[in-house]
Amino acid sequence: MSNTNKTSYEVSPSLTTGVSAFDLILPPQAIPLLVLLLLVTPLVILTAESLIVPLFEWIRARIMVAAGQEPTFGDLPSYFFIKLGAFSILSFLGGFQLLLRIKSIYFTTWARIFPRPHSLHVDYQTDGNQGMTALIQWKIYQVAAICLPPIVMGTITFIVGLIELYLFNTFSDLSFIGLSMQLTIELFLIMMLGLFTLFAFCNSLWNALTSLFGDVIAVTEPDLSNSLILQRCGRIAFCSPYVYVLFPAYVILMLGIFAEVYWLLSNVDIHDFTSFQTNLFLIFGMEVLTVAWYLGFNFFKFFTYHHGLSLYYSKLPPQLRDCFSPPPTRSNAHQIAAQLFAKR
Repeated sequence: MSNTNKTSYEVSPSLTTGVSAFDLILPPQAIPLLVLLLLVTPLVILTAESLIVPLFEWIRARIMVAAGQEPTFGDLPSYFFIKLGAFSILSFLGGFQLLLRIKSIYFTTWARIFPRPHSLHVDYQTDGNQGMTALIQWKIYQVAAICLPPIVMGTITFIVGLIELYLFNTFSDLSFIGLSMQLTIELFLIMMLGLFTLFAFCNSLWNALTSLFGDVIAVTEPDLSNSLILQRCGRIAFCSPYVYVLFPAYVILMLGIFAEVYWLLSNVDIHDFTSFQTNLFLIFGMEVLTVAWYLGFNFFKFFTYHHGLSLYYSKLPPQLRDCFSPPPTRSNAHQIAAQLFAKR
């Protein structure tokens, strides 16, 4: 790569595009959403506990009845399931989409200070509405790609285990079927399915880690398909050396969030929270620290993605790099980048 390309494209972010340092920390359009997030999050978590715990008790009681045991939990009223459905919809709108809206605002704001990572790559787009739509679609796709394989394999393993248990109890006393042969076949089958389930679980954890840049790609290049976003995530996951700091920071962030949620569920009741009879200062203080760490982590993730993408292009073979020309316009630049990653 020539020195001209490095000067033009591989430069640090700058505030010469009309974005102030305060806008990077607290964009004006994100301030009311952040306040709303701080208020909504404890309500969503505590309400979920008050609904999910009785639901699990009811499911366990139904299993006990099916097994011929005396249930220890009565039937739930019909309006409970109406409340559960309404809560699921409202929590999705008030929690999930609110968090994604805040993330899209920050990513589009940060995208204005980052130059094009390489002459062959498209400029980062800063359309918040388009980025929000692409981010929601990507998150649904990411969750499905990560969660469905282990769920499907675990379900298959569980069903096969039940069938094997039924067959063992049915045919174990029959003389024409050897017990050792039956046990060998059943154990081999359940062990193989267990290994496949374990592999699916480990592969999902790996995909969750390597697809960390997907939300940045979805917001800054909303025209890309979800499958191409996932493919690019895998290709540049370890291009930048900063990922060896980013990935542990991500694990620490997740553990911190889980610990905070566990503390909230263990020490705060929803009635005490809504009646202001708990330590609200401590709760909101922990939330502010968590949100600050979350936003700082996302900025570092954005920077790591930008740096890794720059290094990815710089390491392309010259014969492959010469097959493409710089994107002439913003509208069709993403198509050239998509072809480049597809051929790589």
